[in-house]
Amino acid sequence: IGDLEVSPVAVPHDAREPCQFVFDNGRERLGVLTDTGSITPWIVEQYARLDALFLEANYDPHMLAYGPYPGFLKARVGGELGHLSNQQAASLLGMIDLEQLQHIAIAHISEKNNRPELARDALTDALAGWSGELLLAEQNQGLPWQTISGLSHHHCAQSGSR
Repeated sequence: IGDLEVSPVAVPHDAREPCQFVFDNGRERLGVLTDTGSITPWIVEQYARLDALFLEANYDPHMLAYGPYPGFLKARVGGELGHLSNQQAASLLGMIDLEQLQHIAIAHISEKNNRPELARDALTDALAGWSGELLLAEQNQGLPWQTISGLSHHHCAQSGSR
């Protein structure tokens, strides 16, 4: 779309042809990863080098296990085709390049099976030494407008600065 490349990324989720997206304008790359049940090598490859990431941290396993959902729904949410737990989201961060990643927005935080501070704490542990901005996109408030500026690997490679 104009100068914006929109790349769909197939993800494991219990929907018909589920996908998430990576947006690239040649300077910055933004990844959106929600409604995903597990982290696959394909996901790691597609989200490896970003300037910003909108990342699902849907549930805390303990809260899901002891929460109000019936057993079938707990199995769905926590299954390979359900949603990412706080720990799964954190594990993705350990598999991607954090050097150019400037912003992470924790998203799709369940109101019944998670708490924003649990999601933030799980990801903070995985981000030790990272100097970017960690935001919480809460269901009722969303996020304030964010400006993403930086040199993505595409821009660096084109300019020869890497």
